[in-house]
Amino acid sequence: MKHNETRQGYALLTVLFIMTALALSLGMLVHIGQQRSFDARRLTNQTKALAYAEAGIDYAYAILSADFEQRNNPSAFSLEGGTEGSGFLSAKLSSIESGYGEGAFDLTLTSISNRYVVVNSVGQCGKETAMAEVLVEDIYAGSGGYEAPNYADMEGFNYAVLSGGVFDFKGCGEVLGSPDAKLHSNSAIEINGSAQMEVNVSSSVEISVGNTVVNGSVTAPELDIHKKATITDGAATASVPPVSIPDIDLTPYFNWAKKHGEVYNGFSTTTSYSPNGGILYVIGDVVISDHAVFNGSIIATGSIKISGAAQIKPTIDSIAMATDSGNIENTSSGRITGLVYSKSGSYKQTANGELYGQLIVGGPIQKGGVSDIIVYQQSIPTPPGISSVSPTKSLPLISAWQK
Repeated sequence: MKHNETRQGYALLTVLFIMTALALSLGMLVHIGQQRSFDARRLTNQTKALAYAEAGIDYAYAILSADFEQRNNPSAFSLEGGTEGSGFLSAKLSSIESGYGEGAFDLTLTSISNRYVVVNSVGQCGKETAMAEVLVEDIYAGSGGYEAPNYADMEGFNYAVLSGGVFDFKGCGEVLGSPDAKLHSNSAIEINGSAQMEVNVSSSVEISVGNTVVNGSVTAPELDIHKKATITDGAATASVPPVSIPDIDLTPYFNWAKKHGEVYNGFSTTTSYSPNGGILYVIGDVVISDHAVFNGSIIATGSIKISGAAQIKPTIDSIAMATDSGNIENTSSGRITGLVYSKSGSYKQTANGELYGQLIVGGPIQKGGVSDIIVYQQSIPTPPGISSVSPTKSLPLISAWQK
C-alpha cells in the first residue's frame, strides 16, 4: 500500500514538473514572439524614420532649387510658418502637412552665406527618429550676373603691340600702323636687322635700336641708339610707366563653344576648318598647319602653333588666337587676322607671314625672319552670346551629404 502511494506521489510530481516546464517554455515563446514583433516594428519604424528624414531633404531641396533666396524664409518650408533665429531658421512639418502618413520630418536650415546652406532633417516614425543632413551650394552665388567687360576702355587695347616681357625684333619686316600707333614693352626692347617701324615705341626699362628706321618716337628710361639709326620723331630718355596687360575673360567663349559642340581636348588639323558658331575652345594645345584655312577664333588653355601656310580668319569675334597661359608660335607664311593674345605666355614669329590686327602678350615677344610682325588694325574683343548684363544665375546643388 505504501509502495503504491509512493508511486502515485512520484507521478504527481512528474506531471507538475512537466506542466511547469511547458508553462515556462510557452512563456518564453510568447516573450520571444513579442520581442521579435517589437524589434520588427522598431526596425521598420527606424527605416521609415530615415525615409522621412530624406524626404525632408528632398522637400527642402525642391524649394531651394526653385528659388535659393527662400533659404532665409521660414514660411516657405512650412504650412504654419517657422521660427527664425540668429543665422538659421527652423521649419516643422507634421505628418498631415507632409502627407507621408504615420511619420513626419522636422527641418532646420542654417544659412552659412549667400552660397551655402545646411539642411538638417529629423525624421520620426513612432518612437524612432533618424537624421539626414546635407550641404546645398549655389555654384553661381556671388556672381551677380555676368557683366560684359568694356575692353574698349582698357589701356592695353590702345597699342598695336603690347608686351609684358622683352620685345626682340630681328630680321626683315615691318610694323605698320597709323601715325599715332604705339608699341610698348614693360621690359626691354631690342630692334635690329633691316626692320622698319611706323609706330611710336616705348619701354618701361630700356630700348636698343640698331641700324634701322623708326618712323615715330622712341621713349624709355635708358636708350642705346645706333649712330646710323633713323628715328623721325626723336628719342627721349624718360620714365615710362608699365601698361597693364588686359585680362580677357575667356569664359563666355567656352560657354559659346560648348553650346555649339566645339569644345575639344587638344586639336590639330592640316585641312581647313570652320567651327560651328565661329569659336573653337580647346582644353590643351592647338596645332594648325599646312594650307589650312581656319574660319573662326581659336581659344586654348594650352599653347597654339601655326605653321605651313595656314591662315586664321575670325568670323564672329575679333580674336584670332587667345590663351591664358600658353605660348603662341607662328611660323606660317599665311595671313592671320585679328587679335593675338596670351595673358602670361610668349609669342614667337618667323617665316614670311603677316599679322593684321593687334598683338598683346604678357610674356616676351620674339620676331625673326622676313615676316611683317603686324599691320595694325584695332581688334577689341566682343564676347559672343552675352548682353551687357545677363540675368542672375542660380544653380543650387547638393554638394555633400553630412550624415
